[in-house]
Amino acid sequence: MEGDWRQLKIIRDFFQIQEDGQMPEGSRLLLEATELVHFDEGQDVVKEGASPDDGMYIILEGQALVLGTGGKLINELAEGDVVGELALIKDGIRKATVRAVTPMACANISRTLFLEIADANRKVYAALLELLYTKTTMVVTERERMKSELEVASRIQTGFLPKSFKRFCQLPDVKVTARMKPAKGVAGDFYDVFLIDENRLCFLVADVAGKGMPAALFMMVAKTHIKNYMMLDMPIAEVAELVNNRLNEDNEEELFVTAFLCVLDTRTGSLVYVNAGHNKPYVSQAGGPFHQLDCKVDFVLGIMEDMSYREQRMELMPGDRICLYTDGVTEAFDVDGEMFSDEGMEDALNRHMEDAAEPEALIEELYEEVEAFTRGAPQSDDITVVYLAR
Repeated sequence: MEGDWRQLKIIRDFFQIQEDGQMPEGSRLLLEATELVHFDEGQDVVKEGASPDDGMYIILEGQALVLGTGGKLINELAEGDVVGELALIKDGIRKATVRAVTPMACANISRTLFLEIADANRKVYAALLELLYTKTTMVVTERERMKSELEVASRIQTGFLPKSFKRFCQLPDVKVTARMKPAKGVAGDFYDVFLIDENRLCFLVADVAGKGMPAALFMMVAKTHIKNYMMLDMPIAEVAELVNNRLNEDNEEELFVTAFLCVLDTRTGSLVYVNAGHNKPYVSQAGGPFHQLDCKVDFVLGIMEDMSYREQRMELMPGDRICLYTDGVTEAFDVDGEMFSDEGMEDALNRHMEDAAEPEALIEELYEEVEAFTRGAPQSDDITVVYLAR
């Protein structure tokens, strides 16, 4: 990068250059003292513990990592980011290393040159402080905007999930509830509970591969397709096939969904289900202990078109219970890196058999078990449970 680098938008924005070329005098003096420098991939722009005499860098092209003591990753930098701005006005040493991960071009002003022009013209100090204040304010404002948008997205997303299950609990011998605890502001897990007709109840749990906004958007598409096809009163295996094909359309990010879909006929106790690459649920029959359901596992939804899915069947009679969940439960980690595991979940369910007939109580106890196990370790994945008791 050579030539008119001073005309780049990054430079014009940082030095507050107007459309007609006008700019504050202090900013003009700073810009005149700035030169273009290049760094090779793997080269250190600044080094922890080194003198800050080389001053400040504005990244015009390329990417870099900010590394702390021992090479610990602190941050990632790209075009428009500023390195070492406080070195121009503050004595000391570099507090971190900034290492180029691609070839980089930077605008640089050395501390020595800055101090020389600042001593000759005090407006330069004021100009630098104003530029840094403006830059910081823009960063903070953008972060707050993104935080606000994520909060709104989270509210919209959770608004699509059932919150009240009272009307379903009015069905003969049915008590059901569900809960999701996102790992981030928005989630990739989802659940649903709805009536197909006055006797048949659909309930499901699913997990989109990935996290954050992309997974959340894909989750909402998948949830909509599943419910729409279920309400057409077609066989559950056919629903899975249609949903799979729809999710394959224009899936450039190659996201996919694991899902466990169920339809319970409350008159007969017949439960039909499809397992699309999901965790096997836990069942308790006739008041006996919970065990993992021995069922067939078919392919996930969204990766390969025209897949076949198998409708499976079991009886879920009064006194039976079923617990659907996502791997955020069994793959919750404690501070030592140990996993809650399938065995841990089975043990937790069986420790609270006295509440097995009360979904709200049991699901609360299960979440408390997971939280106690992790001992404050950060939640690494969404945690979702759907529980039905007869």
